[in-house]
Amino acid sequence: MIASPRTSPPARWRWLLPVALIVLAVHLSPIRRELDNALFDFASRRPLREPALPDRSALVLINADTMDALGAQGERWPFRRATFAALLAAIDRAGAERILVDLAFVDHSDAAEQDLLLATVAAASPRIVLAATDRQGPAFWDDSFRSENPAWFAKPRTGGVEFRPDPDGVPRRYAARGSLAAAAFDPPSPAPGGLLRWHGGLADLRRRGVPVLPAGPFIAAGRGIVDRMAAAAPDLAPADLARAFFAEPPLTGPAAEAVRGRVIFVGANAPGTFDVKPLPIGGLEPGVLIHWTAWSNLAHGGFIRPLPAWSALLASAAALAGLLGGVHRRGGLRAPIGAAAGLAGGVLAAAYAGLTLGWFFPPATVVVAVALALLGLLAERFWAEQARKREIQAMFGAYVDPAVVARLVSDPQSIPLRGEKRDATVFFSDLAGFTDLSEKLPPEQMVEVVNAYLEDTSECLHRHGAYVDKYIGDAVMAVFGAPQQLADHALQACRAALDAQKALESVNARYAAAAGVRLAVRIGLNTGEMIVGNLGSSRKKNYTVMGDAVNLGSRLEGANKHFGTGILLGPETARRVAGRLAVRPLARLRVKGKQQAVEVFTLHGEAATLPADERAFLDHYARGYAAFAERRFPEAAAALARAESLRPDDQTTLDLRRQAEQFIRTPPPPDWEPVTILESK
Repeated sequence: MIASPRTSPPARWRWLLPVALIVLAVHLSPIRRELDNALFDFASRRPLREPALPDRSALVLINADTMDALGAQGERWPFRRATFAALLAAIDRAGAERILVDLAFVDHSDAAEQDLLLATVAAASPRIVLAATDRQGPAFWDDSFRSENPAWFAKPRTGGVEFRPDPDGVPRRYAARGSLAAAAFDPPSPAPGGLLRWHGGLADLRRRGVPVLPAGPFIAAGRGIVDRMAAAAPDLAPADLARAFFAEPPLTGPAAEAVRGRVIFVGANAPGTFDVKPLPIGGLEPGVLIHWTAWSNLAHGGFIRPLPAWSALLASAAALAGLLGGVHRRGGLRAPIGAAAGLAGGVLAAAYAGLTLGWFFPPATVVVAVALALLGLLAERFWAEQARKREIQAMFGAYVDPAVVARLVSDPQSIPLRGEKRDATVFFSDLAGFTDLSEKLPPEQMVEVVNAYLEDTSECLHRHGAYVDKYIGDAVMAVFGAPQQLADHALQACRAALDAQKALESVNARYAAAAGVRLAVRIGLNTGEMIVGNLGSSRKKNYTVMGDAVNLGSRLEGANKHFGTGILLGPETARRVAGRLAVRPLARLRVKGKQQAVEVFTLHGEAATLPADERAFLDHYARGYAAFAERRFPEAAAALARAESLRPDDQTTLDLRRQAEQFIRTPPPPDWEPVTILESK
């Protein structure tokens, strides 16, 4: 009895330790962060549900139009401090509820009187909050100015605008305490911040009704205010400037109406201001949008909380345990592939949905773990299958066809063992579904199944005059026309192939059906001149055939997988049986190792007994195939569509029809040939 090829528990899953080490290395590497960030960015651009917008806010931007308007007046960036004073004074007098300014004034200007104007306007209005960097707040709010005007600084008047981008330069997290966004609240928000929940870029905010306004109209309106302040307080005393500022009437007009009663964020996005940032939502956006987004998150509790990184390692261990526990008793490849795809897809979907709920689970480690585990399982099952086939091959390869022995004994001269050329037909077959079945049956029963299949197939071959060359596991190689002469060997080989397909039904009924598997046989037939003779060593020889015709027959057996067929014929085989048997051309095929393409055919059965609907299918298909080869693609698509309606499960018809429709839209180049290339054996 053949020993079971199943690996014992200690020998199975030996790949788990290296997989675990690779997963840990990926988890600690920048690759994992990049993959997690990719999902976060995708969800930021396409959220499962658009987050709610805070009420009554607007952005006022120094944009390209503002730069052009002031440039026409001879002013260049950075603007004079009086210009900034005019901008803030106008927004304040327009009735804004709060004004958050993402513009850093880290140095004194050359005009001290303009610094004083801006310092007074920004300090006197309790609604205005200026930016502070890690280094300092506005230079004009120095210690002396603060000590002379303590009432204006009873509450925080600055908010931090520094942020820490991720290593790829994209800001995704926001430290809210002490920030410009937190200073929009009175008192400032104590929330710590987190991952930003994005509402989109400027275009998205406009679409959802958030005003995005140019600064130019406010600067124009505010210049009169600043001029009148300077005229009312020629000595520029802050208290006098403040009284003149508050004496100004409220601004009116469309721009004023757009900011009245709103929280206003002021920033710049014009070329040359160097305040545009790459954001997760895609493209470059003004830096002030980061602070506006953080403020909206604070207003609605919308920051996203990232789960700790170690949770991904725990989830990876759970996923591996679930994957291995779910498929270790199930044979074949579908179970592990399906389970892995389900696990990975479920983790990604959960992480995506979790962002809407305010949680971010980093999924990259788990997905990598599942993918590597799947590779390990597939490799393990591949080698287990190879071990089974080697064991079965070792057992059956020790036997020689009895017909050859009997012929040699009775007439030693009838088979020239030295080798000769012979016109013959070679037969190759292999089982599809063998892997699934071998996983589900014990070795003893697998040998019984293979024996039954080989017995039935060999009977079909012998009945039609074949010489069974060898068994290779579940595969069979046979020759028609050698060693015995056989006048119609191509026809007999085709009929033997049809009988072998029918004979497999009894094996399925007796064995495979009970295991939930259906076996199918793939057969390749090719006719031509080949060399026959006795090959081998001094210890063991085999009477066999070789040559290009034999190699093509072997390739045709494997090519069935590409075409979704059960029997493939070489061109000479098809030519010799045409009229007696119904054959159908599939493609001009170039197999691995050959430069010349050959037309291959599939076999439908005896022409005289073919059902009417199958004859109609072959007729439509033949017209479509011929039209396709002659570049008459509209005619080909129509004929193939009619054929497809009769045989909707025929893979070749579907593929040809789709190619014809594609070529109708995009014709192939003039040197195009309808050749199918198979790179694998």
